[in-house]
Formats: sequence, structure tokens, C-alpha cells
Amino acid sequence: MDERKEGFDIAAAPVFTALKIVALVLMVIFIISEYSFDRESKAAFEDVSKAVSERFSQKNVITGDNQMIKRLYGIDPNEYSDVLLYYPSTNMGSEELLLVKLNDLSQQETVKKAMEERVDSQKNVFEGYAPDQVAMLEKAKVDVEGNYILMVSAENPDEIVSDFLKAIK
Repeated sequence: MDERKEGFDIAAAPVFTALKIVALVLMVIFIISEYSFDRESKAAFEDVSKAVSERFSQKNVITGDNQMIKRLYGIDPNEYSDVLLYYPSTNMGSEELLLVKLNDLSQQETVKKAMEERVDSQKNVFEGYAPDQVAMLEKAKVDVEGNYILMVSAENPDEIVSDFLKAIK
């Protein structure tokens, strides 16, 4: 009996199956790489800082200089492309925003850790006598997106993070 049918070679079927599997695997690898690896944003720091600053209430904060960033976070702003800090104008507040544009993705972990340690430190400061400030700090967000990192402690951190994400795209 002839295994050949008109227009189809049964011997070629395993080759086509293998090619379909290879194509599927390559497509999965592409999708994973697109969504799991950090991509650097081309957004200008001025645009990103403006986007996060617009929704962040600045009535109880002041702008931090390089010395204050070093004091509060233990990082040297000169090692990064750009840095913006708003910190409480009194010792009784916990509203704070730190935006950092990294020079290199290898700096992510250092900055993220400094931000998380700052939030934890502030929780310890306010615990016991300022539960409203601790509650705000419990909602604080640290968001790492490629070459940008944002830490925000505010009444509306999710909205500020949303603005941040839109700005860096």
C-alpha cells in the first residue's frame, strides 16, 4: 500500500511537528523575555518627576538636597543619573517621596534596599505614638522599573505609582 497521499508526505509529518514545537518554544521565550527583564525607560527625568510630583501633596514636605539624601537613605546621589527627594518638613510627618534614575541596572538592589530600610526605620520611629503615620508607612510603595525606582509614602501611594508607571513608558 502506498503511504503517499495526494499532496501530503507522511514521512514529512514529524518534521512539521518539530518545526511547530520549535516555533512555539521560541514564541514563549520571546514573550517571557519581553515581560520579565528590566527594560530601561527613555523617559526624561523631568517628565517622570513632574508626573509623580503633581499628585504628591507637597504641603508638609520640603525638597531634599544631596546631603539630606545621604543622611536619610545612605546613598550618594552623585552615583545616579538623577534623584528627587521630598521629605517631611517636621519630625511628625511620614509623607515622603524619593525618585531615582539609575545609571546602570546593577544599582537597583542598593537603592531598593535603602528605600525599604528607610520605610522600616520610619515605622519604628512612629510606632507607639503616631499610629496614623505608621498606617501611612504601611501603605508605602517601593517600585523598581528598569532604570527608575520610586519610593512613596503618602495618603495616595497607588495613584502616584500609577502616574509613575505611565510616565516611564
